[in-house]
Amino acid sequence: MSLEAAIQAFRRGRLVMLYDGDDREAEVDFIIRADAVTPQLVRWLRKNAGGLLCFATTREIGEALGLTFLSDMYKRLGFLTKAPYGDEPAFIGYVNHVKTKTGVRDVDKALTVRELARVVELALRDVEAAREEFRRNFYMPGHVAVLGARIGTRWGHTELSLILAKAAGVPPAVVMIEALGDHLEAMPLEEAEKLAESLGIPIVTSKEIKSLI
Repeated sequence: MSLEAAIQAFRRGRLVMLYDGDDREAEVDFIIRADAVTPQLVRWLRKNAGGLLCFATTREIGEALGLTFLSDMYKRLGFLTKAPYGDEPAFIGYVNHVKTKTGVRDVDKALTVRELARVVELALRDVEAAREEFRRNFYMPGHVAVLGARIGTRWGHTELSLILAKAAGVPPAVVMIEALGDHLEAMPLEEAEKLAESLGIPIVTSKEIKSLI
């Protein structure tokens, strides 16, 4: 069963591929628990996936750290904020860890997402300590996009990946990146399925993830 294989892989810190559906972005993302990310993996994802590397946590944790949806800010300024697929984007910030060099390098992004994962785990135990840690050790704007999941009201990769994380019993700290490959558009699902098979990576759909709720 692909869903159970995905849960087990995610728990073990291995990659999973996730398709959000024909009625949404129609994209496959590589996802993995953030505390398992290494510079070598970031390099591999940059070359073989090619999309935007993002860190996702829950909306509640993001707000506890002092972040808010960027769409709310831009909406107040009079800009359009709704994406073509019908939702407002999940971005709540762009950050770098203070120990990064430029923030854009593979080693820098790996450091930033691992440290973000550590702050999220701290927030589950002590929100005040996590907020202070976050403010002291990260600066904005940076090169890692941070997303806030609105589970139950939005069904993008952000929310689906956090549902999978919960099912796997791991902290709500996930890294994701779109699979583009050599395409000018998103990698077609059929090609992504063949890639997943060749790499031994479980691939699941939004419908399967929603069954976990």
